[in-house]
Amino acid sequence: MITPSHSSAAMFERRELMPTINPDKAGSSLKHPAAKAPRIFADTATWSEIEPLYKGGIINGVTTNPTLLKKAGAKSWENAKSIMKDLCQKLAPNPVSLELTELTEDKMVAQAEELRALGENSIIKVPIGGYTAADPKADPFTGLKVVRKLWERGIKTNVTLIFNVNQAFWAANAGATYVSPFLGRLADYAYKNDKPERKAGNSLYFVEDHKNSKGDQMLHNTEYVASGGSVKDAGARLIFEIATVFANYRITTEILAASFRNQVQLTECLLAGADILTVPANVLSTVADHPLSNEGMKAFIEDSKAFT
Repeated sequence: MITPSHSSAAMFERRELMPTINPDKAGSSLKHPAAKAPRIFADTATWSEIEPLYKGGIINGVTTNPTLLKKAGAKSWENAKSIMKDLCQKLAPNPVSLELTELTEDKMVAQAEELRALGENSIIKVPIGGYTAADPKADPFTGLKVVRKLWERGIKTNVTLIFNVNQAFWAANAGATYVSPFLGRLADYAYKNDKPERKAGNSLYFVEDHKNSKGDQMLHNTEYVASGGSVKDAGARLIFEIATVFANYRITTEILAASFRNQVQLTECLLAGADILTVPANVLSTVADHPLSNEGMKAFIEDSKAFT
């Protein structure tokens, strides 16, 4: 498990380079105690879920995708654009991530311009890879080329489907504003694809014969991420690896941890050095809860009856 002792001086130095998230209130002598804290985004496109969290100061951004837009009521691309534009307006100047649906370079760049026009605070989501899975003839570097072109045009990007450090580094090198490691899916993949006779995490990392004469090596991730602890912790270890590399090279692309399954993973990613947590509304709704808080509240209420 990642512990606070893993944090390096370089991580603290990188934090100083990052933007102020909670500025001091004008006219107040009380400084904000968490000026450089990670941001919290809601992973939803449904305004009824966003509004109480946003107005309550719980979140300062939103991430969307086509699945979430369908859930929010979109039945066409025009419906989806209307919802995305409305979110950009209501949340301005806070960032709203909008996902591309095109899969070829020229069409992706054109669609990015279309989405950018929906709001100055729009962030364009670009998948890092997977293009040859959709079309074997596709250019595997499509995502990186699109990110570079959008960076050259001054358009901010959120590079998604990140599952190892190489992907995160190359996305940052191309000009990504954010990289989104999908941490929950690493454990999902290992649980589904690991061979039970081998060490846990072997579907992500397995080297028995260094010459790979059997052709069965798995080097999708480092051994630390894949097998450095419990399978369920693989995502947090990935966040830590990315944060370490970014700190080593003073890379200010923000690490946007995504694909959370429970609130414990939020803590793990904070320990690991994430810059942003994008959290489903149902997980966000539990962050103030604890059974001991409930017990304490009941005791306070009972004791306060003496003063009525």
